[in-house]
Amino acid sequence: MGSSRAARCAILCLGFMTATGCVRAAAPAPPAAPDYARADTWAAWPGRPSGADTVPPGLDAAPLPEARKADVFFVHPTTYLSNATPNARYDEPGMTSAQIDRGVLRFQASVFNACCRIYAPHYRQAAIGAFMREDAARATAAYELAYGDVLRAFDYYLAHENHGRPFILASHSQGSLHAMRLLQERIAGQPLQQRLVAAYIVGYYLPLEMEKAGVPVCRSATQTGCFVDWNTVKQGHSDQSREDSRLVWLDGRYQAAARRPMTCVNPLDWQPGGSAGAARNLGALPGVRPGQELRAPVAHLTGARCDGGVLHIDIPLTERSGFADLLTLFGSYHIYDYNIFYVNIRTNALERINAWHARAAGAGP
Repeated sequence: MGSSRAARCAILCLGFMTATGCVRAAAPAPPAAPDYARADTWAAWPGRPSGADTVPPGLDAAPLPEARKADVFFVHPTTYLSNATPNARYDEPGMTSAQIDRGVLRFQASVFNACCRIYAPHYRQAAIGAFMREDAARATAAYELAYGDVLRAFDYYLAHENHGRPFILASHSQGSLHAMRLLQERIAGQPLQQRLVAAYIVGYYLPLEMEKAGVPVCRSATQTGCFVDWNTVKQGHSDQSREDSRLVWLDGRYQAAARRPMTCVNPLDWQPGGSAGAARNLGALPGVRPGQELRAPVAHLTGARCDGGVLHIDIPLTERSGFADLLTLFGSYHIYDYNIFYVNIRTNALERINAWHARAAGAGP
């Protein structure tokens, strides 16, 4: 497998590859659908232990779920790296499941446990090959199945758990493709939009055209009812091959990204197209293997600059071992989109929730 193909094969996962690479196979019948009334269909649920409860060393302990002032509905990225079937089982065993709880929930969803009750559904995620765009019809069929689960989980959460509370929509990578659609179909222009604190739809190419649906890009650290996105690369690199291969959800259908202007909100200053130095980085969470204890966040690891729709960083050589994997060899820090800005996101989620409550009480603009 060529190096560029290897990078594309891994780009939407957690940095692990199968021994056989990207292999196409005949599509079998879809796996059984999850029933979101059952506990085992949720990767994270308030009061049930999961990786989302993890608090890195040196940070304040998370309050009890009942004391948190908002919710987060989190859609996980691709962890199913086989192409034996277009979609994984929602309860896929082995590494697929382990990477959700010990990887994704610890490094990404846990960023919200200081502010929010965390709801993260299992779903029949599209296999990694669906993002190669070699067969658009097959890919979109896989997306539709996965999105259908996410939508049903969100509707279950709204019907049984939300009770009028403010909420954050958060996601990464494949999860952000589904969150992009969810934002447009279920939230934009609906009464529910009034309860949206913000949407952290990270690690996927979100066209600026999404604003036409009625949800704006966030333009300050305390703006609410808005969305952010960034895609992290090494300084001086581009992500063109990944951008070119993407389908986005716009105008009620999947369509090619086609070099559209993309959203980049800098998580160090929360400005679209922003640039900020390393002094603004409150703490980056180094990666560890499943089963290893988390390390303390590293303050001032790197600055960040939006340019060309992607977020450029420069990690010092002495710290790169904590933020290295297959993708970083190609200049992409995709799997560290949350880690590198962990404390900034954690702090910002609280800021936006406080701003939402102040405005709801009539104390804000």
